[in-house]
Amino acid sequence: MSQPAPADENRRRLTPDESAGLLARPLAGVFSTLHPAGWIHSVPVHFLYADGEIRFLAEADAVKSRNAARTGQATLCVETTDGTVRSFVSVSGPVTVRRPPPVADLVALDEKYGRSDFSSGWSEDELAAAVILVLRPDRWIAWADWD
Repeated sequence: MSQPAPADENRRRLTPDESAGLLARPLAGVFSTLHPAGWIHSVPVHFLYADGEIRFLAEADAVKSRNAARTGQATLCVETTDGTVRSFVSVSGPVTVRRPPPVADLVALDEKYGRSDFSSGWSEDELAAAVILVLRPDRWIAWADWD
């Protein structure tokens, strides 16, 4: 009978608070959905983590939006390296579409990423063509490792 692999002493699970802290940082994430042809569609995104939800601004007719609406599932992965410590959070779960995007989410995205284009200068037509995709994580993978 084979023995289990020894634990990696340079790796540990992130706590829920550490995971939430990583998601609160102004990092880009990779948002993934399943295309109808069966391949994974992954794109970089800015996002909000609030009230146990992860929110993304998107065009209503974007591939990620169509895939998320069709399957009702998505994944986000965020990674960062601070010094010699690499940390990542990968979450997946059900996703819904909010239309039109709530102004509070647009303002919060601006504040998080030091921008001003999410919440200002939108025409009514542009706002009508946008959505907020809302991921409610039900699976979390969160680790830190170091040299």
